[in-house]
Amino acid sequence: MQQPNPAMIQKIMGMLENTQEIELTCDEVFAVLDQFVELAARGEDVSNLLPLVERHLSICADCKEEYDTLKRMMAGAV
Repeated sequence: MQQPNPAMIQKIMGMLENTQEIELTCDEVFAVLDQFVELAARGEDVSNLLPLVERHLSICADCKEEYDTLKRMMAGAV
């Protein structure tokens, strides 16, 4: 049996500590990500308007990458 990786255990413990009672899935975030990007680009306070989306982006690297890509695309379209 392979010994647990201490770095992986620490990462999992960190994720558990940051778990909230209400969280969005990646699919739920992806469904509103374009609106989130547009609101942020207009200077809206997305932390007040869509706090669960903002929170998800702070902990999910895949969704954050999608967000960053959409943000760059929008900046290039202006």
